[in-house]
Amino acid sequence: FLLVYNNMDTTLCLMIDATTSCTKTFYKTLHAFLSTNVPTLDNIVSKQVAPKALSGGSSSHHVTPVNDNIRYLLYNYDNLAYVSTLHTPPLISTAFMRTISDIAAVIKDKREADIVIKTGSDIWISARKSKSRVLFSLILQKNMHYINVVEDVRRLSLNLFNKTYFCEY
Repeated sequence: FLLVYNNMDTTLCLMIDATTSCTKTFYKTLHAFLSTNVPTLDNIVSKQVAPKALSGGSSSHHVTPVNDNIRYLLYNYDNLAYVSTLHTPPLISTAFMRTISDIAAVIKDKREADIVIKTGSDIWISARKSKSRVLFSLILQKNMHYINVVEDVRRLSLNLFNKTYFCEY
């Protein structure tokens, strides 16, 4: 399961094993642990990211959006690495994060998958999986057609992840 935890100005994306019993007690215990440790973790990450941003380097987890209408999360199941713009304004609602989590649960055991859905608020969500990598994209532009969404996701894949992502299929 994909669990998104927000605390103050920090967002954590956690992958929880499907066999884990996600009870109310589990979430309370996790919150108690994370709420006391997230500020420390946030400071450590900030100290690592700030020098790279000032020197023109790039962080593997914090990147600038390609444009204002696309947000994405690239996740690698093998090494638990991710690259995300989901935390950049405008912030993604909890409902969209739940939808991404539901899609992640559906495609987790598949070798390859390609899912595109249109929400009631005219936002497109795309999930493309190849082997151990999955790319979730949210297209925030209104009144788009399916073919344009597929092309935007393809362009995003090629421009940002052509060396680490997957081949066209």
